[in-house]
Amino acid sequence: MIKGKVFNIPFLGYKTHCIVYGDIFKNTPIIVLHGGPGGCVERYEALTLLMDKGIPLIFYDQLGSGYSKIEKGHYELMNFKTFEDELENVVKYFHLNKVHILGHSWGGMLILHYLTTRKCNFIDKLILFSTLPSTKIWNEEHLEMIKSFPEQFKVAIENEYFGKEYDKSIHKKAVKYFYYVHVGKKSERKYINKRKRFPKTNKEIYNYMWGPSELFGTGTLKDYDVTDKLHLINIPTLIISGAFDESSPKMNEIMKQKIPNSRWVILDKSHHGGYVEQPDETIKAISEFIFD
Repeated sequence: MIKGKVFNIPFLGYKTHCIVYGDIFKNTPIIVLHGGPGGCVERYEALTLLMDKGIPLIFYDQLGSGYSKIEKGHYELMNFKTFEDELENVVKYFHLNKVHILGHSWGGMLILHYLTTRKCNFIDKLILFSTLPSTKIWNEEHLEMIKSFPEQFKVAIENEYFGKEYDKSIHKKAVKYFYYVHVGKKSERKYINKRKRFPKTNKEIYNYMWGPSELFGTGTLKDYDVTDKLHLINIPTLIISGAFDESSPKMNEIMKQKIPNSRWVILDKSHHGGYVEQPDETIKAISEFIFD
């Protein structure tokens, strides 16, 4: 197993749990922004295979996620400002002038919002992995996706979204079916350490900011939309998505068209977790982009 060096970085009276892989002062590192909100960066351990290509990495659990613990009820911390300040704090802590950023799902939303609302001169290259430019578009695309579902599943999900009565038992099965079709089968996830147990998603953060499931963004992120600002991103950008991803082709096409210097790679067998479903293809795409 590849082992990293652990740091606990002071932030807002708490600690940001961070793991560094490789020599971040020899080559420009990739900082990995995990999904969620409320996820865990250690689930991205397959990306440590990038070290074989000479690319160091910085993993960190965002405040309230994974091992970066906070008490319950701190909703005032659950916003873009907190997590953007935390990213800057990590970069400052290591005295880094240049980094690459990889944002997966919510992590991609975070870095897209950051780059379209703040001035930034420390990001050299950007990797957007299975993410989205707009919650509204995400919701609309998911309503399209479920049209091919069994009728009772489709009706239950639509009724929930539009505030109508629905059968909760059928809805539960429908959401599970959506995860199977678009988020991915657990049997296809190739973790390096098969015995490792990862911290669970912080449901308080997830529910508050996103909503009760992957299907629709209904929490505080419901108005997230950077579509009209994507042209402001002036750094080389790699977009990655899975052929069966809940991050639909339309979302990725929008990002590809609107971000000036961007390219798009589709992982042909993957859902929302291509980094574990097709790790070799992921490593190849990222390393070629970094060294291009």
